[in-house]
Amino acid sequence: MAAGQFWIAALPVTTTPLAAFIGPVLLLGVGLICGLICVVSSLTSAAVNAVPIDRTGMASGATSLVWEFGQALGPAVISTAALSLASSALAGKLSGADAGMEAVAGPLAVVSAGGESARAAATSALGHGMAVGVVVTLLLVRRNPVREVAETGEPTVQAASA
Repeated sequence: MAAGQFWIAALPVTTTPLAAFIGPVLLLGVGLICGLICVVSSLTSAAVNAVPIDRTGMASGATSLVWEFGQALGPAVISTAALSLASSALAGKLSGADAGMEAVAGPLAVVSAGGESARAAATSALGHGMAVGVVVTLLLVRRNPVREVAETGEPTVQAASA
């Protein structure tokens, strides 16, 4: 998936025909399918094997629900934060015919429809917003101490003696 994303990022948005996006989008799809096979199936298997036999359907459904919810909510939250910050960073920086365009259309529209200086300002603002999105992601995705205990067999918290 990362290779497909980098490929798409290397394509110039304003001069690339739509057919040129077929290759990177197919690569993204193959990466998604591999991710589904490797991650979701093993998580579902672990959840189903951890519950009594009469609850396996509920465990399977719960893992599917959590996966779908994460796939929808994660990118939406990060994208919203990144585009909001990009809009704030771009506000008031456009002049001439492009002035006020960011308030009406947003930074993504300025990149594709604005003049050369407007595109440069919008690209910079989007880069700033995406950098903040990366920082937010890095802060939210962290090690799970419960899993560390399971892997090492040593508890990290001492139980209080009675």
